[in-house]
Amino acid sequence: MRTLLALLVTAGLSLTARATERDLPEVTHYGLKVHFLLAENRIQVEAALTIHNDTQSSLHELPFLLYRLLAPQRITDAWGRPMHFEQNIVQLSDEPSLQVRAVVVALSTPFLPNDTTTVKISYEGFIFGYPEVMAYVSDRIDETYSLFRPDAIAYPMLSHPTFSSYLAAYDTKFRYEIIATIPKGYMAACGGELVKVSPVGLDTTAFVFRSKVPTWRIDLAVAKFIALSDSINKLLVYYLPDDSVGAKSVLEASRKAINFYSGMFGRPGRFQGYTVIEIPDGWGSQASDFYFLQTGAAFKDSSRIGEVYHEIGHSWNVVPSPAIRRCRYFDEAFASFFEALAIRAFEGEQRFKERMEKSREVFVKWANDDRQVFDTPIAEYGKKELGRHSYTKGSWSLYVLAQIVSDKAFAQIIRSMLAEFADTTIDFIGFQKLCERVSKRSLRKYFDEWIYGTESSKLLVNGTPITEIVKRY
Repeated sequence: MRTLLALLVTAGLSLTARATERDLPEVTHYGLKVHFLLAENRIQVEAALTIHNDTQSSLHELPFLLYRLLAPQRITDAWGRPMHFEQNIVQLSDEPSLQVRAVVVALSTPFLPNDTTTVKISYEGFIFGYPEVMAYVSDRIDETYSLFRPDAIAYPMLSHPTFSSYLAAYDTKFRYEIIATIPKGYMAACGGELVKVSPVGLDTTAFVFRSKVPTWRIDLAVAKFIALSDSINKLLVYYLPDDSVGAKSVLEASRKAINFYSGMFGRPGRFQGYTVIEIPDGWGSQASDFYFLQTGAAFKDSSRIGEVYHEIGHSWNVVPSPAIRRCRYFDEAFASFFEALAIRAFEGEQRFKERMEKSREVFVKWANDDRQVFDTPIAEYGKKELGRHSYTKGSWSLYVLAQIVSDKAFAQIIRSMLAEFADTTIDFIGFQKLCERVSKRSLRKYFDEWIYGTESSKLLVNGTPITEIVKRY
């Protein structure tokens, strides 16, 4: 899952903030009516948020964040009664390079623990991304391509005006229903289920989507898409008109990846099919629940097709405990190694080895440039916001593990992990116990060197061959 945090780090944003335990209620449902005024580069939105107070406190106000150029005009309760609110454009206190619109809504009666309430926010304005801070967030509302997602805070996020609170908002899951009205001739694409398409007047079309499963983000794109589908495998690709050949390749790569991972690790629980949405180059590929946004590079450059294998691989991830979530290990390390396994299956052993050696090269470069990268164990990546190295060293740790226990045992480890941690979170201790139980051997030295220690950094930097590394265990 290439979450906001991973991409911010990749983009070079200095992350001094650490996510804390969430002290706010959780949004359990979004109802969004989004009117795209493409010729005016503007949107109008009516957002109804169902909020459950799962904290231990009685609350008298609720804070929200929106993109800086999106301004609320009216906020009401479930019965349409106006609610008092204040709004200001502010810098996040722990990440002052990021400007947002902070909205504070006053509650007429205390919001008690375990209560549920509804807040309706009507807002409108413009989105021009955050290119000065996060290069990949080039989101726009225009006639070429429009993107509505949380990275640009296009919909209200229940959060204090701090970066740590903003990140914590991503840890809650919700359902949603969206009605997107767009000019005739355009198509709306969303990771949710398309429920209905109907004309509204002579020159507007309404697209209705709803979430397939409880999810942590909403992604909605509008462009002159063409849809390519595979009903048997429940695959859907939204692509731009110039990329029809690439779309067929992406569809085929998605089909192959799903079948490969399913054969090796079992079908993911609650499988809902898969949707791929093309976005412009440089806008940041991202995966969520049974869909992903894929930059145009994979549609145009066959050498980038591994990105499709990577994003689909996230469907075979489990959720890490909050304390280690920033390590990015149980999402990006696994998806990166799964991508390499898919490359081996489809392109051969040599390409697999080249892929893993490239990962080593990237890690070695970082480790030589920054001693902290060399000296930080994988288990401590989250504390120092070094999670981006799970793409490389994290992937290598799984490569070594698979070599130690055998490919067959590694596949069984993943199957067992998916079954045992389907409804709970995992940590490194639980993962070690699982690996040792399935492989029927002690893996203490391996975990000490690759997860909890840094001997593995020395092995990678020194160019120790994989065969010699495995002999250590």
